[in-house]
Amino acid sequence: MLNDPFDIYFNEEISQLIDLLKTLFPYQELENFENQFKEVLNFKEEIGVYCLSKDFLNEQLWAYYASSYSGYCVKYDLDKLIDKEQNFDFQYQFEIDYKDNIPTLGIDDMINLQEGFIKKMFATKKSAWRHEEEIRLIFDKFGMKKFHPSAITGIYFGAKTTEIIKESFYGIFKDMDVKFYEVFPSNFKLDFKLIHETKRKLKYDLNKFDFEILQHKINVSHESYYIFYKGLKKEAEIEEFVFAFREKFCIKENSLYIFDNKEILNLIDVYPKNDDEYIKYADSIITVSDDWNEKIINNPFKDFKYAEIKKIR
Repeated sequence: MLNDPFDIYFNEEISQLIDLLKTLFPYQELENFENQFKEVLNFKEEIGVYCLSKDFLNEQLWAYYASSYSGYCVKYDLDKLIDKEQNFDFQYQFEIDYKDNIPTLGIDDMINLQEGFIKKMFATKKSAWRHEEEIRLIFDKFGMKKFHPSAITGIYFGAKTTEIIKESFYGIFKDMDVKFYEVFPSNFKLDFKLIHETKRKLKYDLNKFDFEILQHKINVSHESYYIFYKGLKKEAEIEEFVFAFREKFCIKENSLYIFDNKEILNLIDVYPKNDDEYIKYADSIITVSDDWNEKIINNPFKDFKYAEIKKIR
């Protein structure tokens, strides 16, 4: 339940407009529009709203929502939290718009549904709440939601949180990569420090490899990593690196593109590539690995096209 009585509070002019148009046009021509409008209004009775904040050091939030510094704050990886593979009913992410005027829903808002109608209904609060720096996640249905365990990356404990509560959290997250912090007053403001860390028990040691993630792409069912690999190009070592990287980072079906030259970053999204770009890209990419195929493909772009370009040079 939302704690602001003025939440999802608005005026709407569309009903009056529909009534007026009914006197000018046949009802059949307006029926679809009226039904759509009613569906959007009814949406507010069914939706789920998850409220977050960008500011974990806000004194008022700790007083309001964390039992006067006796509770905790959860830090999320937002991209993983809103992953539609976990929750297909996730629809919108909004930063709250703070203003003291009651939002008015007009005909233009029906045309621009997300930025107009939906945002005015669910992402507008009075200016008195501005300090919360709130972000809202909107779901089609209220109720419990799923998320990948790696979406939780940290826990902040209040200055008055008991050791019993802290120890219970350490136990809950003992097999996950989570950092635990304590928030405390310092020089008339809140500060924080790392007090504990839990880690997954991994089969492979990724720390032995020197690499840099150039780009990460993710959608509902698949993710791709583009990686600058600085180690030896021995097949056995690259294979171990692939297994270690995948174990550490990947949460979906995935593809890994491994390069020995980071200067190709600007070519990753270039399609089609001209001959010079293709040669540079092919010479730089040393391995591709898909998790549904255990075979690692070396020099995947040194193909017929590559040979033809080289032949005429």
